[in-house]
Amino acid sequence: MLSRNFGPSREDEIRLQWEELNQGAATILGFAALCQRAMLQTTATEPELINQQLSQEAKAILVASRNRGTLDIRAMRESFDSAERFLAVCVEHELNCHKLFLDKMQPEQTIRFLQGFKELCNAGFVIHHLQKDFSLSAKGFDYARTIEPADVQTLLDFATEIEL
Repeated sequence: MLSRNFGPSREDEIRLQWEELNQGAATILGFAALCQRAMLQTTATEPELINQQLSQEAKAILVASRNRGTLDIRAMRESFDSAERFLAVCVEHELNCHKLFLDKMQPEQTIRFLQGFKELCNAGFVIHHLQKDFSLSAKGFDYARTIEPADVQTLLDFATEIEL
């Protein structure tokens, strides 16, 4: 007897979900949802209040990205070390020069940068574009230029310089 359900099987659905998880989809969707919610808010937050709410990691991400404004969330899925497979914030600080906020020796700090990115999404400083691609919003560019780089230099030094 033929099955009447010609759509994907439950096994296919599970495999698809597993593939999406392999790309970090759940976390990236969460960041995108925060960006969307921030875009829809009609009330502006006072700059002083935002400054108090942002972590130093969030401010470091803003400083690193203020020239180009491009950010993405990436992972080194093929790495043997689990901490090196973590999702991490990557910023294009100059054309074709990136800073990756990930260090397998300091996984907690890598996670703190992801938390900082979440804060930026929540504050409306970041816009989601496609899949893992984000950028600073106009408000994000403006605020980033008010932060003194020396105030977050230690955190900027945490990032690994990569060229693509």
